[in-house]
Amino acid sequence: MAVKRVLIAHQSTIPHYRVRFYQEVERLRPTWWDFTVIYDANETQKQFFLELDHQTFSFNIKHVRTHELKVGHRRLVFQTFPFTSWPYDLIVVGNSIHNLSYPLTYLWRVLGKSIAYWGQGRDTSVEHASGLKGISEKAKIWLTRRSDGFFAYTKSVHDFMVQQGLNEHKIFTLYNTIDTEKLRSIFEEHIRSRDDYKKSEGLDGKKVLLFVGRLNKRKRLDFLIETFSILRRKDPQYHLIVIGGGDTSYITQLEERCGKDTISYKGFVSEEDINYYYMISDLYIFPGAVGLGPIQALCFDLTPAVIDSPIHNPEYDYLNEDNAIICHPEVSPEAYAEAIDTHLQDTEQWNRVRAQAWPSIRHLTVENMAKNFVHGINTILGSERSR
Repeated sequence: MAVKRVLIAHQSTIPHYRVRFYQEVERLRPTWWDFTVIYDANETQKQFFLELDHQTFSFNIKHVRTHELKVGHRRLVFQTFPFTSWPYDLIVVGNSIHNLSYPLTYLWRVLGKSIAYWGQGRDTSVEHASGLKGISEKAKIWLTRRSDGFFAYTKSVHDFMVQQGLNEHKIFTLYNTIDTEKLRSIFEEHIRSRDDYKKSEGLDGKKVLLFVGRLNKRKRLDFLIETFSILRRKDPQYHLIVIGGGDTSYITQLEERCGKDTISYKGFVSEEDINYYYMISDLYIFPGAVGLGPIQALCFDLTPAVIDSPIHNPEYDYLNEDNAIICHPEVSPEAYAEAIDTHLQDTEQWNRVRAQAWPSIRHLTVENMAKNFVHGINTILGSERSR
């Protein structure tokens, strides 16, 4: 029997945090199918500011070029892989319209190929889509309903797609994650040196807050600046570490409002070095739309302080009142600052919530995510074989 072939095109390339996932899929998949992943090194650099050594990948990749088109503030891209997808039995593409190749790939289903989508189900950056955005959202749902399967990031995405009329038996929930086991092992290896690390940074006795994310409006940096200035007035021992690239005018505003010595701006930090800053911090603060970031914080027993919102990414599912500080959607900077300050002053509460961090996410492993993905591929290809 010929080996079935699967092509995966997701996120327009391979992010650094997805390499381990594909390696696990390669390890866990049955021998009756194999897979190839679309990869553009330039796109990885542009999106994630990293260069990957694809020679070390243990899975097959297909190199492509990404063509970019700017429509207002929106970035659209196109890749030519749909024109060379004939040899594949199943094509898995991202549930996104901004890469025009993904909806175009659906045409292969007319010619007898299996098509599956993978993603969030909807654009979480807007609460109510209208105009062209509304049309594109409806198009995504239309395509997904007619596909052979859908890989949902989380349970809330699964439930949303059921509400949109997708056959529940065609939905495979992945529980999107990062390499939590590796991060936890780094934490356990270095936790005894945490106080020494803080001293070496001149942060001994400081209340260290950590923000990791792109410096843009969606992350609510204006709100963060106001919150931190309030905290500094409450207690001059507060110190803020900011990691991420983007609009550095926010850093200038922070320095002008609170003083240059009150913040440490690190810019972009490599995957290997960033764990150090999670280790030395006391609280992870993120007033904007969250994604995978809080999971990394929880691996280091670092409590996330977030604000409830309908525009969070699906991984917000993993946060609750036992492992995070979750403020009301209409919270003011004053109230957000008060919640942070109260939490750090209450040592018993701080320790209790930290103790819940790792147990609450320890099941979110890359291996489990890969198992869910392999199960989905097996099911889709198995259904195809029985047609």
